[in-house]
Amino acid sequence: MVTGCRQRFTASWCQTTPVPLAVGLPGCLNRRVRDREELVRRWQAGWSVSRGWTTVEDDNDGILIVRAGEESRPTEYVVLDADDKPERVERAAQLALADGGGRGSGWITLATDDKEARIEQLEELGLEVQQDQDWLMTIQLSEQPALKLHERYTLHTELEDDLIITRATMHGGVVSSGRMAVVGEDAVADRIETDPAHRRRGLGSAVMASLVEAAAAKGAKRGILIASIDGLRLYRSLGWKVIADIVIARSR
Repeated sequence: MVTGCRQRFTASWCQTTPVPLAVGLPGCLNRRVRDREELVRRWQAGWSVSRGWTTVEDDNDGILIVRAGEESRPTEYVVLDADDKPERVERAAQLALADGGGRGSGWITLATDDKEARIEQLEELGLEVQQDQDWLMTIQLSEQPALKLHERYTLHTELEDDLIITRATMHGGVVSSGRMAVVGEDAVADRIETDPAHRRRGLGSAVMASLVEAAAAKGAKRGILIASIDGLRLYRSLGWKVIADIVIARSR
């Protein structure tokens, strides 16, 4: 069931630096995605909506600067087209290291077809590379199957403007949850989680199905997410396709 409707904000990526996300729905996010750089840009826009990060700076030369303001991750530098333009990685590393807040004050995220080369580059630049593997994935929402939840569980879906939150509960307790931010025709999945005691019961699939149904109802057509090793099998089973490896690093 879909319940609730609370005010939040709408993302924008059609403007120059700085880019406040609360400036209205952009037509640029409804055009066809032609390359991976655009897909990463769209993922970041939805990710920011999901996390509540309201201002992003675009340096207009391939780096998106996310002022997250979180203690463990205050600033994120999202590098576009890192393989063809590795000088962007070098510049992002300089920015991350110049933040001056010590270990983890500056983070870098990039999509790549040459993971080893990017890891080597980041380490040579003095950053600490995250060892866990992640992948950029996408799907046409119409291709993800609709799934039903086991009768012992109940699904609750809330709409918070452009953010959809779904929770699966059992006896009133949340056992699985996820969120999906709708920005233009894109739906960006985030924080898909299931209690370890309730895994392998179709909860993650049911939560994703509910999120996709609600996102499609809001006009979204394409799904985007970054998958961890724990989520890769789930998303592949639902028809999501891997587009690139994701490499994440932080200042030492």
